[in-house]
Amino acid sequence: MKKILVISNMYPTSDHLSFGIFVKNQVTALKKAGLDVEIAVNTNPATGKKNTITKYVKWGFSTLMKGFKGRKTFDVTHAHYVFPSGMLSLLLKKLFGIPFIVTAHGGDIERMAKKSPRIRNWTASILRESEHIIAVGPVLAQQIEQDFDISKDKISIVSMGVNREIFKKGEQAAVRKELQLASDPFIFLFVGNVIKQKGVEELLQAFQMMKTKVSRPVELVIIGSRRDGNFVESLRPFISEEVHFVDPLKQAELVKWFQASDVFVLPSHLEGFGLVALEALATDTPVIASEVGGLVSLLGEGAGHLVAPVNAIALSEEMLLAVNTSKNQYMNHEAVEKVLAIHDEKNITAQCIEIYKSAIKGGEGL
Repeated sequence: MKKILVISNMYPTSDHLSFGIFVKNQVTALKKAGLDVEIAVNTNPATGKKNTITKYVKWGFSTLMKGFKGRKTFDVTHAHYVFPSGMLSLLLKKLFGIPFIVTAHGGDIERMAKKSPRIRNWTASILRESEHIIAVGPVLAQQIEQDFDISKDKISIVSMGVNREIFKKGEQAAVRKELQLASDPFIFLFVGNVIKQKGVEELLQAFQMMKTKVSRPVELVIIGSRRDGNFVESLRPFISEEVHFVDPLKQAELVKWFQASDVFVLPSHLEGFGLVALEALATDTPVIASEVGGLVSLLGEGAGHLVAPVNAIALSEEMLLAVNTSKNQYMNHEAVEKVLAIHDEKNITAQCIEIYKSAIKGGEGL
């Protein structure tokens, strides 16, 4: 294998630490495994019609130029998100005969493909023309198979994986002292974009209901980007002194917050996989999450606790149970270890490499 070109409409920078961090992590893992990887990525999270058009035109042009220059050296391209990234991989295949695989992350199928008939048709073409499709979870894989009439043999279920050398168990008391956190509160943690689809409103409502029923102090820490100002403003009625907002962090710092917390909560309305839930488990932090998408397969065999989505009352009851139950009883360590072994970054990287080899072999006749 000579060279891989990774194409993604999301990729982090020092200014936007969490913007597609999972793609960067996989690129780093592939390089560590000995692959020659080049990237063609959009690092600008700006929204709005004008900003979106400008940044995507710039990204698209630079990607096509990279493809042209490397047309004889790239063995395969790997697009993250079917649309728009997959469209660039498809163009490079049409123009220069470079085979491609595409990873579907959930939002590209669940939301983007439903925005218009045109985007749906483009999505269908990308999936059909790809050498192989990676779905980050089994529910997503089934959806691609059924909704787009894709052969099951063409789809592999491969998560983004967790780096267990970074995300690992820590000494809670010591980490709390380092982060200047009080030792006595029971801390709930959420990590992700502060947007409606992540269930942040239900989380805040559930926390306020739950805290009135416990005798010990409880706190809620929300770590993530708050770019949607209107939505954040709508949350004000549910914010109290026990709720703390933290800006996105580098992973070396983020892991400390996982280690310092008692329970991680991910109440998403939809979720292709739920990598942050996996990262929480890797730090030995119990997880409560919505019974949606990839979270069902990730946590459904006992590794976590699932609740109905968009249901603050059900979430509050589960959070209350977590506070009133010892960690050893609340967390099924055997089930967690099984999940972590399956989704270890090293295993995921090996699976990706095998898919690349198969795609290259299949594209030799182009």
